[in-house]
Amino acid sequence: MASRRTIGAAFIASAILGVVAGCVDIPRGFDSPEPAARLDAAAKAAREGDLGSLAELIRMLESSDPASRLAAIRALERLTGETMGYDHAGSVPERAEAVERWWVWYGDTGAGWLAEAP
Repeated sequence: MASRRTIGAAFIASAILGVVAGCVDIPRGFDSPEPAARLDAAAKAAREGDLGSLAELIRMLESSDPASRLAAIRALERLTGETMGYDHAGSVPERAEAVERWWVWYGDTGAGWLAEAP
């Protein structure tokens, strides 16, 4: 049976580690390892009309996380008015075809939007 001293030391150590872990600066944005930060980046891009994030949003369509894919397609739809037939819950081949349509659109039209943006 663990002594009170051992339990107390373990409690203090876990409290210190929790404080230190809370101080770690997790990167924000599309490249964050934290899923919530990537979702936040997609929502922010849509909210602010950030056309500079189009490529990152298209990349997000290939995520293994359905929530990330949904956030990305909703942001793209808000920014462009298009979905290119993308369904975040579609099969892998269906999603891949739609992502390819997005990349073609981006190459033909989307990059031009960026050049015209203020």
